[in-house]
Amino acid sequence: MGAADPRPSVVVSHVDIVYRVYAGGRSGGSGERRGVRTVHAVKDVSFVAHHGESIGVIGRNGSGKSTLLRTVAGLVPPTSGEVWADGTPSLLGVNAVLVKQLSGARNIYIGAQALGLSKAEVDEIYDEIVEFSEIGDAIHLPMSTYSSGMAARLRFAISTAATPPVLVIDEALATGDAHFRARSQERIEKLRGQAGTVFLVSHSAATIRAMCDRALWLDQGELVMDGPVDEVVDAYAAAAERSLGAGGPVEPEVPGVERWKGRTRFHTSALVSRQGTPDRCDTVVLASGADLALALSAVPAATTVGAPVLLTSSKRLMKVTAAEVERLGARRVVLLGDAGVVDEDVADALRESGVAVERVEEGDAESVSVALLDDLDASSGVDTVYLVPGEDPMAALSAVLTARPGRDRVLLVGPEGVRDAHVEALRRIAPARVVVVADAEDVAEADLAPLRELATEGVERWLSPTPVQAAAEAADGLAAEAVGVVFVASSQPESVGDAVTGAAVAALANAPILLVDRDEVPSATHAQLERLAPSHVVLLGGEMAVAPAVRQSLAGYLRQGGPGRGESEGDVDL
Repeated sequence: MGAADPRPSVVVSHVDIVYRVYAGGRSGGSGERRGVRTVHAVKDVSFVAHHGESIGVIGRNGSGKSTLLRTVAGLVPPTSGEVWADGTPSLLGVNAVLVKQLSGARNIYIGAQALGLSKAEVDEIYDEIVEFSEIGDAIHLPMSTYSSGMAARLRFAISTAATPPVLVIDEALATGDAHFRARSQERIEKLRGQAGTVFLVSHSAATIRAMCDRALWLDQGELVMDGPVDEVVDAYAAAAERSLGAGGPVEPEVPGVERWKGRTRFHTSALVSRQGTPDRCDTVVLASGADLALALSAVPAATTVGAPVLLTSSKRLMKVTAAEVERLGARRVVLLGDAGVVDEDVADALRESGVAVERVEEGDAESVSVALLDDLDASSGVDTVYLVPGEDPMAALSAVLTARPGRDRVLLVGPEGVRDAHVEALRRIAPARVVVVADAEDVAEADLAPLRELATEGVERWLSPTPVQAAAEAADGLAAEAVGVVFVASSQPESVGDAVTGAAVAALANAPILLVDRDEVPSATHAQLERLAPSHVVLLGGEMAVAPAVRQSLAGYLRQGGPGRGESEGDVDL
């Protein structure tokens, strides 16, 4: 994410928002009467936003998120306090003026002109709006006939056709596939590049992490935390997890199925390394928790030289991370990315502890993933190289779970496709085959031509593999009698961070890692667990990632005579 312009764009000063709602009630059996209830939706909230920032707003339902941002957009006046904005904010600009009975085409003109564009200006960008919304000939039908996804895409396309100084998006990006969300992110980046400020309300932690560099956490109308997106979202998730068990019973022990969980993804990463990497090691790979695709792409190369992959905040070295680096006795830390990805304060803190720091700072994440091969001296004897879109951590997870320790590698590819650096790296590595984990829209067919000359067994596409399927297929190659422990992680996008260090630890232990949904064991995972019948299961992440009921069900797959080491060790928590 780019650096924000220091000029303030929005100043919210001690804002309170109180409103009254009417509710039905009975009085002495004489019939209905209407009562008035006062709701204090926002309580003394203050913050300053700057040009170029993208700010996520998180919190439980009813925490005041939408009310606060409607006030920022000028639609709800504050009861007390003040809001200043440099220009006129736009609440995904156009919802109030669009007319469902009119066609999408007519609404483009209504919405865009409401944003201040002239008819001539709308004429110039009309085709672009239609193309971006991806609704085709339906643009000539009434909006009342649209699905929620079609309507959301059209609203987003219209709202971002102009360049508002402040754009407020309330759950608009929760609808749509990964392709549309990626295009939306590109559009938001363009707005930020033009010194705009973006506020995004979403229930999806993955969306907030991907699209924002800062987050505000509201609870019961109060501002709980304001800071870097990774730290705020992790703190919110940890609080949600604690509250999940606060009013109910503590999760019972499950012999043979232990849970390794931390308060944040950084704590979980350090804990998984501590429990799963008992021996000292010379090298540690350290990645930002904000770029999980890059962190995952490093796993195959890192484990080839026996190096675990740890996560840290992009702004500071987490104490638990520093403690784990010290416990491992690492002489060097390979830091992924330049100071814009992982702050120099992180490198300085490592150097002060006596560790040699080597940055892989070749530019963007795709270049770093290529350069990492040389930095780890881990590019010889490669069988398969997986090419994965750098914007898709789930595709990266699928590739990493499939990659065989010591034999395969994962490289990231950016929006511009295969670069000369990729071709040169593959020429040097000379893999037997190349597997492209992307469709032709992400990696064009023309890009594959030079790769076909470099891979002795050819180039193939692997279209839309889910991480659950990828993990299960990878486990097919393991003989059941050779498996003692199985690692299990969540398949949910917001929990990908739990799998980064877990994938490295599993590879170093030559153990399988399988994925489950939060509330059930998918059929592909079920089949592998039945076949493998492990003596022990290690569950990565907390109750919000994998529910206690799923943990209980995992015990049913344990080999007779188990449960193995889980009897003595039990759960481990940080």
